[in-house]
Amino acid sequence: MIKAIFFDAAGILYTRASHTQEFALNLLQNNGFTKEISSEQNKRLLTLRSQANQGEISHEVYWDRFLMLRGVLDPRQRKDYTVKITTYSNDVLPTQGSKETLSELKQRGFILGIITDTMYPVDWKVRRLKKAGVAEFIDIIACSTELGVHKPDPAIYSYAIQQANLNKGESAFVGHLGLELQGAHEAGMITIAINHELDANADYFCKSLLDLLTIPIFRKSIENLSNK
Repeated sequence: MIKAIFFDAAGILYTRASHTQEFALNLLQNNGFTKEISSEQNKRLLTLRSQANQGEISHEVYWDRFLMLRGVLDPRQRKDYTVKITTYSNDVLPTQGSKETLSELKQRGFILGIITDTMYPVDWKVRRLKKAGVAEFIDIIACSTELGVHKPDPAIYSYAIQQANLNKGESAFVGHLGLELQGAHEAGMITIAINHELDANADYFCKSLLDLLTIPIFRKSIENLSNK
């Protein structure tokens, strides 16, 4: 019996007008800097991104390197651009149906949480959830910068399950990226894909968050299932 439902945050519970990296690249292009870097430089940035998500370096350091590799040599200009980028990253919009869906799932008795990769402090994540109108429904937050591990490592999912005091098979993960859904599966979670990548594998597929309410494993309340 499913007792807890964990969500990816960005792309599931809230969204942005465009991806933060796309905003950063457009900022560079609009100010005469290059958007393109070599494959080796891109590999280096991916490593830095992983380190930032694990809390090994700060988001300021990551964006500083991101900008320097694209020719922004003035440190004051890099700092100014970093402020613009991080401000944009906090400008989130609620996903359609997110508040209604989480409210109903909470009423049905499910433990609700997020499993999130981020290079930013966990309190920033909470502010974004508040802006999306769903923070009040979240019981558990498994945040990569605090745990030192990020998706798809099964350890971050296992941490969330442990915080809910549940066993494998008693929780579900709702996401959209194939690797993240695979990580949840390897941790023993039921997986649900929404707005997913074409090659994503999951136990259930939904077109919207509101569709979660019709999935058989979420349809009835925990109390009703327990009394059967």
